[in-house]
Amino acid sequence: MVKPSHSYDVVIVGGGPCGLATALRLVKNAFRVAVIEKGSYLQPRIGEHLPSSAMSVLQELGISDICNDATGHLRCSGVMSWWGNENTPHELNYFYHPFGHGLNLSRPHFDRQFADHVRQHDAVILEHAKVQQQRLTSAGWFIDISTEEGHHCVEAQFVLDASGKSASFSRMQASHIIALDAQIALIRHYQGCVGPSDDRTDHILIESCEIGWWYFAPLDDNQGICMLITDPDLIDLRKRSINDSWHAALDNTHAIAPMLRSFAAMTEPVVCSARSQRLDHFFGERWLAIGDAAMAFDPLSSQGIIKGLRQGWKAGQIVSKYLAGETAAIAHFSQDLEAIFSEYVTTRSGYYATEQRWADSLFWRRRHPSVCRC
Repeated sequence: MVKPSHSYDVVIVGGGPCGLATALRLVKNAFRVAVIEKGSYLQPRIGEHLPSSAMSVLQELGISDICNDATGHLRCSGVMSWWGNENTPHELNYFYHPFGHGLNLSRPHFDRQFADHVRQHDAVILEHAKVQQQRLTSAGWFIDISTEEGHHCVEAQFVLDASGKSASFSRMQASHIIALDAQIALIRHYQGCVGPSDDRTDHILIESCEIGWWYFAPLDDNQGICMLITDPDLIDLRKRSINDSWHAALDNTHAIAPMLRSFAAMTEPVVCSARSQRLDHFFGERWLAIGDAAMAFDPLSSQGIIKGLRQGWKAGQIVSKYLAGETAAIAHFSQDLEAIFSEYVTTRSGYYATEQRWADSLFWRRRHPSVCRC
């Protein structure tokens, strides 16, 4: 550890939507905040859909202007899902919601816009930064950080872990990840190339299949993102075989494959974790985990970004109370997180149970209530 070069009230590990929402709430409450972001706001990021219910959250945070029609994000009319049958889709139409639409965000453009907004409110955001060491004393946290400029140490009264599924800071505090499944996502970006863009959907498309389910989201600039959710032991993920595995599974779809015929693949399939998980405990002395660091939901919930925004905004207020002397606020917030995760598990199990077409499929047997360990 070197001598602290800067002192803050709060350090936030992770500069995604959750960490940025937390920082914004704290700086609006007049706290000195630093955000430690391991990358920059240029690399690709996973997650794009905001349901109509998220529009009120954007307004509450004061960032709805960065998501208007001129900022590279696409309005979404709703969700079409072929789940439980292949003939008649279920439609969730956002037209009937108060805001009349959702959003399919262009990432990382949204994060970059959000980060610029937070900087304008005097939060410090350190990019290409990583926590190397940390130490808690009676005076507070001393955190050794590596950046492109070298190593330096910052001091803080409180640390929030918004580092995503890695939960990097929480695991340094002996908190452990509990995984409910081993689910993965194969993700591929597409560019529209055939036919007028007006003929393409502005809905999210979801279609279940024998080894999992498919997702497609149209994006701005005539692009789209497609994703296959499955388990890693149900598909050949070897480098030379993954493209064939993708197409073999895609050929068995009734809605996704026909829609993709007017698109060209821009990338090879990329594999990432899509499992449901949580920490065994969400907080400790002067630290708190939030967003995906605390709990990560199945992509089927479409709650990744909105959950992060809501939890971050709330956590900013909770930590403000803690620093003002209400020390019980963190424990009460942790109880709220426990309730949220419990409700999520029940809802997820019930939704998967509605698909009964592949009774012998290992993917679906693992998720039906009679055999699901969730």
